[in-house]
Amino acid sequence: MKTVIVPFYLCWIFPSVLLSYIPLPENFSSFQLSLTFFFCIGLYLLLASSLSYRVIKVVVREKAHVIFPFVGGSLILFVLTYLLGVYFNANLKLLSGISTANLIFCASLIGAALSSAIKRPGELVPVCITAAIADLMSVLKGPSKSMAEDITAYYDQGMQGAPPFIDFILIKAGIPGYKIPVPLFGVTDWILLVLLSSALIRLQKNDNLLASSSHKRNIIYLPVSAVALFVGLVFAQVTQQFIPAMVFIALFFLVYLIVKIEVHKNLHRVDIIYSLVFPAIVVASLMLFVSR
Repeated sequence: MKTVIVPFYLCWIFPSVLLSYIPLPENFSSFQLSLTFFFCIGLYLLLASSLSYRVIKVVVREKAHVIFPFVGGSLILFVLTYLLGVYFNANLKLLSGISTANLIFCASLIGAALSSAIKRPGELVPVCITAAIADLMSVLKGPSKSMAEDITAYYDQGMQGAPPFIDFILIKAGIPGYKIPVPLFGVTDWILLVLLSSALIRLQKNDNLLASSSHKRNIIYLPVSAVALFVGLVFAQVTQQFIPAMVFIALFFLVYLIVKIEVHKNLHRVDIIYSLVFPAIVVASLMLFVSR
């Protein structure tokens, strides 16, 4: 893991900071600006996925307790960047690059570690359905709704005062034409993405859409969930709405499981039961949260 950390952080921080300083022609139209935005988002998702893949390989190979010190170190760095962001400026380009690299690294560790609980592809079905329902309900009536309102108000009001906590758990990236790092999605979305990909890797399967014939030669990693996240981000940008990204991730991944792995042919009864029970528990819990 030690040989992965430094390249991981540098490979994210350098392009994120560099791209934010690239000027755009003054005659750039809004359409051209949108194309630039979408192109950069695609590159960032490809970069983050490829970096996370290197973490996944290490976590899958090692025992779970090996990652504890690295998770602890990531949490310490998170606290430091949070304090610096509160007392100075959360949107300093270098600080934002460090913070986001740390979030992606920590999310990769956690997602890959959680995937050890998955023993069959069918077990990913209730995971996807539960995650999608939880995210959708949270955005509509739960904690995500209030957090989205807080972050929207913060940016709409010119980022006055200390940023809300949610601003520090968002994946941000520097994009040409934007003066500050652009918030893209939440760290929990990346945890789910890594969990799904690493679960398949543990099961000797692969969701890399750019896969070579050998896992060992996969320098570029583009999981189907990253494509789903890209589609969700484009949809959110076009509609100017706060979109539950996990819904896109879960739907795309479920389609992949059915089409490529034919998971529907090997579902156990318990998979179906969990796919009904767990989402119901999530909905009931969120409704109780809202009623208080």
